[in-house]
Amino acid sequence: MNEFDLIETYFAPLAGEEGLRLKDDTALFRPAPHHDLLITTDSFVEGVHFPRGMYGADVAERLLRTNLSDIAAKGGTPRGYQLSFSMRAGLMEKWIPAFAKGLETTQAEFGCSLWGGDTTATDGPASFSITLIGDVPEGEMIQRSGAEAGDDIWVSGELGDAMLGCRLVTAVPIIPPPNGPELFAYEAAYWRPEPCFKYRDILRRHATASADVSDGLLADVGHIMKSSAVSAALNFDALPFSLGAETWADHQDDPVAAKQALVSFGDDYGVVFSAKARDRQAIFDTARHAKLKLTLIGSVLEGTGVACLDVDGETLLWPSSGYRHK
Repeated sequence: MNEFDLIETYFAPLAGEEGLRLKDDTALFRPAPHHDLLITTDSFVEGVHFPRGMYGADVAERLLRTNLSDIAAKGGTPRGYQLSFSMRAGLMEKWIPAFAKGLETTQAEFGCSLWGGDTTATDGPASFSITLIGDVPEGEMIQRSGAEAGDDIWVSGELGDAMLGCRLVTAVPIIPPPNGPELFAYEAAYWRPEPCFKYRDILRRHATASADVSDGLLADVGHIMKSSAVSAALNFDALPFSLGAETWADHQDDPVAAKQALVSFGDDYGVVFSAKARDRQAIFDTARHAKLKLTLIGSVLEGTGVACLDVDGETLLWPSSGYRHK
């Protein structure tokens, strides 16, 4: 099956109205009046962002969901995406049906569609890239640069399951071995992270700055603090872990270092945001009513940098704040 047959068979059915059923080489999108566009791009390289030899539905879901996480953290709504990928020609016919199925499942869940892209053959590692387009009411995008001294710092969901999921899919032993529900949770956290669209109302009403947790919590808080020209103090004992991740850390030789590793791994794809202290109770009440997990983890201060404090108020030494692109 040649490139055009692959596109017609597996990708054209994913195209929305804007994608013109992939019959043209450009999409056509008419944004709603008084809305701003949000545009984000993420790329996955085989052996770096996903295990070698895996090109199917799991990779497609993870790729699209990580892009969706960026739009969610800005308080936006996803609309459509462009997909480009390169892989060995002999693998395309084998793997593209499953890859396309992963895209179909994810875009159906989050209400976006394929608008176009490009495919090429390569002799090197496979690579996949998505450019996702969303929108937000005019002037309501939540940027990284709005945090002010005195703000609270919040994070959604739980931290660390993605690190254990990565160990699971790359066959790195997890000691003690996880039970069945934990195995499912770790795998889902790695392959199918949940973009935080359920938190959109809270973000739009209360967030002064936000970012998704992709590089590691301290790193992503650091991005906000640097953009806002302020600093952060986080409470280590407040950081939220799943019961499985907490149990794993407690069984390591150095439980504190183990928790630091969980926090620093990244790929959790929750949202971390700052908000006015006066809105604290309203945020608590809204999250509880909507059955959303939100944790108050620190404060914004004058100065620069990010410190994580132990129960005695002492700054913890932190070997690595998060993932760094080389």
